[in-house]
Amino acid sequence: MGQPTETNSLEVRWFGAGPTPRALEEWLAGLGPVETSTRTDRYLSPLGPSFNLKLRSEGGEFVEMKRRLADAERRDFGPDVAGAVEQWYKWSFSLDHRPGLWTTDRTGLWIPVEKTRSLRVLDDDEGRSLGDGIAWTDVTAHVEVTEVMALGKTAWTCGLEATGPVDELERAVTLVGSELFGEDFPVALPAEQSFGYAEWLRRLTGDTRPDSEVLVPSNR
Repeated sequence: MGQPTETNSLEVRWFGAGPTPRALEEWLAGLGPVETSTRTDRYLSPLGPSFNLKLRSEGGEFVEMKRRLADAERRDFGPDVAGAVEQWYKWSFSLDHRPGLWTTDRTGLWIPVEKTRSLRVLDDDEGRSLGDGIAWTDVTAHVEVTEVMALGKTAWTCGLEATGPVDELERAVTLVGSELFGEDFPVALPAEQSFGYAEWLRRLTGDTRPDSEVLVPSNR
């Protein structure tokens, strides 16, 4: 296992059931060139909404561990868009070989999540036009629309993520989110649909006990 990389991020994400709305796909394409990729991540059945552990196989083999650093904060971005902004810290470890549970999981605790993700990375010029005064040489931001499948269910997720120095991220997400999800945004994204992957998986499995009550996830 290699040395970890560490990332501090501020994120807002929404989930919806079923295939991705066409209007959402067209909106993202209208922002400019996007990067599209397909992969299957394997998530450890969540212990709570504030911890996320997964195996990722895009661009190599990785273990990624994320911890939410504070409670989610509600933010209104537009007339029909309100979300829960979450601060996460991520450690990513590269692996020398692929673990056996990529093909065999005897515990039933790892949940395969198939993802087809379209990603729009904001370059420095775009960032400045959306959030002037932010140190875009240090901050990176992207917006994504992803169709996901897990436990036989199809869903979609739309998210905005900014990474970099903590004191820059708050303004970056506020300014960029208000611009992207403002008056002309084509779909409603209500606050009750806004949470991270760990919470989405908890709801999908039906295990929504408080963190303090969860010792070992149910074998599903």
